[in-house]
Formats: sequence, C-alpha cells, structure tokens
Amino acid sequence: MSTDMAPARPTLRDVGALLRQADVQARQAMAVPALVRHQLLPEQSQALREDDLSLTGGFVESLAVQLAEALTGSAELGPDIARHAVLAHAPTTRLLFARAIEARLCRQSSLVGHRTPELPPRVEAQVGDAQDELAEAAMALIIAQSRFLSRAQAFAIDTDELPPETLHGLVRSCLAYLQERPDSDPLELNRAAAAFLQGFDERRGRPHRLMRFCHLFELPRSAEAWSLAENGASLTVAMLERTSGLPADLLFDMLRDADLARLAVVLRACGLETDVAAGLLQGLAALASLRPDALPPAADLRALVPEDAARLVAGWRNLDPLAHPGALW
Repeated sequence: MSTDMAPARPTLRDVGALLRQADVQARQAMAVPALVRHQLLPEQSQALREDDLSLTGGFVESLAVQLAEALTGSAELGPDIARHAVLAHAPTTRLLFARAIEARLCRQSSLVGHRTPELPPRVEAQVGDAQDELAEAAMALIIAQSRFLSRAQAFAIDTDELPPETLHGLVRSCLAYLQERPDSDPLELNRAAAAFLQGFDERRGRPHRLMRFCHLFELPRSAEAWSLAENGASLTVAMLERTSGLPADLLFDMLRDADLARLAVVLRACGLETDVAAGLLQGLAALASLRPDALPPAADLRALVPEDAARLVAGWRNLDPLAHPGALW
C-alpha cells in the first residue's frame, strides 16, 4: 500500500507574510489597464479571464459609439475612438474592466441566495408603500442595477457608470484624437464636448445611487450589516468603498486574486471581526469562482492587527496607478 499522502496546503507563516503578499498584489494590479488594452488589441501578455476581457471589449465599443455620436453627430467613428481614445485612457480601461468583473459576480448571485441579481434582499426590503427618502433611494438603486445588468448582457454600458473626473478625462482623450483628423474643427469639437458634459448628471448614475443608499441606511452599521446574502456583490463593494476609502474599481480588481489577500487586508482595515471577514471572503470567493482552500486561514486573519492593515491600505490609497513604475505606461 502506498504511503504517499497529499501535501498539506501551505499556510502563511506569519501575518507579515499576508501583508507583504497583499502589497505585492496591489502594486502588480497597477498594470491591469495596460494588460487589458494589450489583450484587447490584441497583444499577448499576462493571462486574464476571457469572459471579463470579452465584456470589457463590448463596454469599450459601446462607450466609443456613444462618444462618437455626442462629439461628431455620427457613430461612424466609434471603432476608431475605441482604439485610439477609450483604450488609451487608463482610468476608463481600468474602470470598464472592473465593471466587467462586477457584472460577472452579479450573474453568480444565486450562489448566495438571491432570486435575481438586481434585487439584494436588503435593498428590496426598503421598497414599500412608504414614500420616504430611503424607499425612493432603494427603488432608484434597483432600477439602476437592473439597467446595468441588462445592458451588460448586451455588452453595453452607460456613460454614467464613469465618475465625472474619469468621463472628463476620457472626453479630452477623444478630442485630442478627433482634432488630428484633417476635416476636424477644434472649435466645433469643443462645443460638442461642452454640451455633452453639461448634460452629464452624476446623481443619475448607479455608483451614486449605491452610495446614497449606503448613506441613508447608514451602512455599514454592525457586523451583521456585512451579510453578502443580504447585500449582493455591488452593495457590499460600495460599503467597502465607503469604509476603506478605496475606489470600487480597485476593490473589484482584488477579486482576481486567487487568495484574496488584498481583500483580506481591506476587511481587517475596515475593522471587521475575524469571523465576519472570513465568511465574507468565502462568499466572495464563491461568486468569483475561486478555490476556498486558497484563502488566508482564519489564524492569519485573526493575527492581522487592524491598525497594521489600515496603514497598508492608506498606502494603497496614496498610489497613483498612472505614475507607478508598474503601470507600464
């Protein structure tokens, strides 16, 4: 009889190893926009999920067509704008890739008990006969989430998924490209861009509605508020964004990590108790199709002092992806 035994799963020897691993992943992640752009163009580089790349490509094309129509009055230049302006604008590329990850996680919501992806129980429970602010915010969020997922199924995305500063930067990138065309009129382009941006209202966007619901419902209130089954992926990440100060696109990017080391540090930095953090990591790993046995063991989470985690997360907030050496620009 063979005496061979399966090797024990390696564990991190100390909490310092978890911190170092998470920080390495955070710095490597600064290169994601370049990697997405390279593979969509399509140069080969580091492997990323094909379904995420495919949806990101659809988002790029959808956004480019909308910008072409807004800036030139025709969608004809959409493919050119997609290649030369949208994919060239790193913040937009990064955000669209994060939205693709988010849509994939939402499609998996049945794994945490949701009947439909756009109806997390915590939000649905606030919609009733009462016409108060919270009920209105909940209904607006459900409508926005439903539209986001419906549009994503068609490989499309709305411009109000972009933060104002990202949209403004993207429009400038489009103008720089379009005015190089021999038949362009910079003055007309500027007027079209100004009209487009003046019509943009951040308050209509789904990201604003997620944060507004968090504010009105005072999320997160306690450990119980972090239930993934109650909140779903989008609202959970909005809560993490509000608590950690990290942008949602970076938080969704963390769900690419096989061991979720970066996210584990964020959860502890937010002050989540070990059991709550471990349960949330397990649920998010299921949504992201990750192996649960690759996650940091509970002992490492327990040993991770929230103050140390918060110090590391503060450093991540200070990183500029475009200025970082790993950004490959």
